[in-house]
Amino acid sequence: MTDTPPYRVAIWVGETQLPLIKGLSRTPGLEVMALGGDSTTIRDTANQLGAVHAPDPKMLAGVEADATLIADPSRIMPTEMLSAMITEASRSNRPLLSMAPRPASVEESAELIASSVLPSPVPCFRDLPQGRRFIAAAESFESPSAASVEASGPAAATSLTGRLFDAFDLLSVWFGLPSFVDATAVRPVGVHGHIAPQRLFATARYPDGRAASISAGIDGGRHARITTLFGPGGRMQSLDGSVDWTGPDGEVIEHEATTTPGPDDFYQEFSESIQSHVRLARSGERSRSPELIVDLLATCEAVLLSSRTGEPESVDAVRQMLGRV
Repeated sequence: MTDTPPYRVAIWVGETQLPLIKGLSRTPGLEVMALGGDSTTIRDTANQLGAVHAPDPKMLAGVEADATLIADPSRIMPTEMLSAMITEASRSNRPLLSMAPRPASVEESAELIASSVLPSPVPCFRDLPQGRRFIAAAESFESPSAASVEASGPAAATSLTGRLFDAFDLLSVWFGLPSFVDATAVRPVGVHGHIAPQRLFATARYPDGRAASISAGIDGGRHARITTLFGPGGRMQSLDGSVDWTGPDGEVIEHEATTTPGPDDFYQEFSESIQSHVRLARSGERSRSPELIVDLLATCEAVLLSSRTGEPESVDAVRQMLGRV
């Protein structure tokens, strides 16, 4: 369910994400008020949607909107530009959202980590009704001893670090933050030269001896998340929110049939995620503390570092590095 009237959103977009924006514009609960981007195609799309065109990201601050979305995951924004957007979001109590965790690298972080407001990655499973429902169901499961999370889909839906953030954000509900991560990057077979990874496999080790595995990819298929918890309660799995729980001896405790995916499911999820952040902001709350966001950013950065070094990396060491660069 959505509130009426629709929430207004101002969006800085990359051309690759224009189909997403068009899908969002048709989704109940949201109204695209402004579209930012420095290309003729983006300007034409803004005109088609009846939205203001903003060739400069700073111009989005002047648009009457309930949230600002950075929907250009491949672009690294200049620090001064992102700082200006953060300052405006803080001043107006307007959620600043992003399809990629930002700052996306240590090099960007110097002026931004100390901000009281960092862009919140969307969509994240924990912000969605089906995510909250799975978390509530897991309260009866007892504390899990191990877990696995797969977050997959096409590159246009989010960034690779966005999927990593989503996975670790959900795991933090039960496990907190890992002490070490060990990761491997996967690139297209037969492609030579430097190319960014399309999938990351990571093992996370937690201070209390528990562990989790993460598979995050932007290498195609539909947008989907599969989370499995293991522990004294047996095995509990969520496939896009549908719960399957079997006990220690294999008995079926709860089983829900999965729904047939529809073409607009991802747009609806994105809309629900944005609306969730707006409602929290209006009530004076946040979905995550600034400290947790920075800790999750450090975890993602440690995974990327491990995938390059081939060695386990300390999340705490990366966290300290983010704080002092």
